[in-house]
Amino acid sequence: MSSRMRLLARPGPGGTCRQAAILLGLIPLLASLAVGVASAGNPPAATYLSADDLARAGSEIGMVRHSLGSAAVIELILPPRITSRQLAIAADGNTAALADRYGPQAALLTVARRDGSQTRINLPGLLGGGFAPNGTWLAVIDGRGALWRVGAQSGAATLLAEGPFVGSPIVRGDGSILLLAVPSVSAPITSKLVRLDPDSGGSQELSGDQLVYAAFPLADGSLAVAAHEVGRTVVRHIGGNRSDLVADLGPGAVDVAVAADGQKIAFARRGEVIYLPAPGGLARRIADGSNPQFAPDGSALMILDGGISRVLALDGSLLGSYEAEAGFVACATGCGS
Repeated sequence: MSSRMRLLARPGPGGTCRQAAILLGLIPLLASLAVGVASAGNPPAATYLSADDLARAGSEIGMVRHSLGSAAVIELILPPRITSRQLAIAADGNTAALADRYGPQAALLTVARRDGSQTRINLPGLLGGGFAPNGTWLAVIDGRGALWRVGAQSGAATLLAEGPFVGSPIVRGDGSILLLAVPSVSAPITSKLVRLDPDSGGSQELSGDQLVYAAFPLADGSLAVAAHEVGRTVVRHIGGNRSDLVADLGPGAVDVAVAADGQKIAFARRGEVIYLPAPGGLARRIADGSNPQFAPDGSALMILDGGISRVLALDGSLLGSYEAEAGFVACATGCGS
């Protein structure tokens, strides 16, 4: 599997992360660095920085909204010396989370807001994160696989579960969190999709697949999952107690994305982005690149192409291109009109 296969997926509008890494790619990294990771027991320290202070220091992070037909994109403008990468963007496009590094080493999580202010949180490593639908908090997985709730404004952190988990958590509308549970972050030889109730701490396994890479909440409340099976990558539909095969993507398929309607699928293979308009339909190359993601309404795709974020219509035509990091968000009032 490619080193870019995603661990979970951004939750529709602006969730995710710009993809942490793939499960198999994490094994040697985490195995070599797992020793000495700081304990998750102490709440991480947080610092608030005003827009004025950041402007004087030249450390402000710009958030520019673009409307592309019925899709909306947030472009993140970073100061030249800042090397942080996008972790997640809130659904309303007003807040973004960035990480200075991924892995078990001490990491700095920056929550930037469109008003120019920031909150910076020191974490004992960082493996992934995702905003709650209302954007007021994030679910964050630290370097040892523990799950934290982090306030988007204050940076105050509360330990929710020891885990271990990996990847980018997805916070659902009811407050439950979708996660990939692993035996350990140093040897994640299996990854099972679970739903965690943060109030009780209880979790429920949602799929019988033993190596889930990505999960996609669908418009009807069910889920699609991308999972590895012997010699192939598959997409399954999870609803109630049923797990139905939607598509067999064959060997070498990575960076799987599923639109909210559960029908449109995109993935990468050997440096090309492949688009499948419907299960059983004819898959076709749509562009060179990697890491496809659908707009919340499924009307467009964003891909990475040599460090450039490109937004494509589903016929492959170019809608927008950004040298800065970017991500889809929910379409604002009047967007697409």
